[in-house]
Amino acid sequence: MIHAYNKEYLSTIQSKLAEMFELAVLTESINIDDFAKMFTSSHVCKAFENADPIYVLGKSSNELLAILLNKEPREIETSDFASPEYWVGYVLAYAQWYLNKPYKLLLSVYPCSKLINEYFPYHEMDISKIIELFKERISFVSKLKEFRKQKMLSQKELSVLSDVPIRTIRSYEQGTADISKAQAETLYSLSKTLGCSIEDLIK
Repeated sequence: MIHAYNKEYLSTIQSKLAEMFELAVLTESINIDDFAKMFTSSHVCKAFENADPIYVLGKSSNELLAILLNKEPREIETSDFASPEYWVGYVLAYAQWYLNKPYKLLLSVYPCSKLINEYFPYHEMDISKIIELFKERISFVSKLKEFRKQKMLSQKELSVLSDVPIRTIRSYEQGTADISKAQAETLYSLSKTLGCSIEDLIK
């Protein structure tokens, strides 16, 4: 399996994302799902996905959180124990690296408010166990849905732009119809609208 970036950056990214989640929720009193949305819509998220050293090595978790909140950084210490919020960030960073999937996709199949409920008993297990849960959930997400989410389109919007009926799109995404058996013009229209190849949709 090809991972998202060189493993030498992984532990640093895990620690920083974990600290950001803990500080955002426990110190700034931000709802964990709201913070996840703030993170995934930021350039910090892209920097983490690509292990950009300017962010990964050059900024502290307090500085990164300040960027997301658009405020001056504060020197706040994280707790001495791994809180459930810390664990969520830690696991997300590992899942993104290991599975080489965008944070947005990971959070679409496993929102933080659901993931945090897995803290007991999964925080005491090998991290590979929670990764298996991500894999199971991702396996139900079609390539079509993945590309649609990346473009931030609703099913209705994709239908209008591609001129493919919304019921057809829904059936492909839910797996009730096989997209690999779709008509060539349907595949072409969807791939052109989503900016991907036909092969990307059916592989």
